[in-house]
Amino acid sequence: MKRLRREELAGLLGPHPPADAFWSRAVDAERAVIGVAPGVVAEETPGEDGARARRNRRRRGEPGADGPLSPGDIVDVGEHAFVVVAVEETAAGGRRYRIDLVEPRRES
Repeated sequence: MKRLRREELAGLLGPHPPADAFWSRAVDAERAVIGVAPGVVAEETPGEDGARARRNRRRRGEPGADGPLSPGDIVDVGEHAFVVVAVEETAAGGRRYRIDLVEPRRES
């Protein structure tokens, strides 16, 4: 698991990181999907067998290469934080990262 600031994530996602409007909508909706192109994802095992192995590894909850983000990673956006809850591989080899807003801590 890693924790990134929004700016750090933008650097990993290449020329088209999520914009301010994206993060505003994500905060309002309390969830979003970040899509990345195949060129952003460094493949460790290309081909269908590699894709099957990654899906199986994710189902087992084992760590491994999922591109710039993996399940459990946290992205800090101002006062808010999002956690990556799922990674979906696209047919073209890109990724979709489902993120959910982390419930803010209540101060006692």
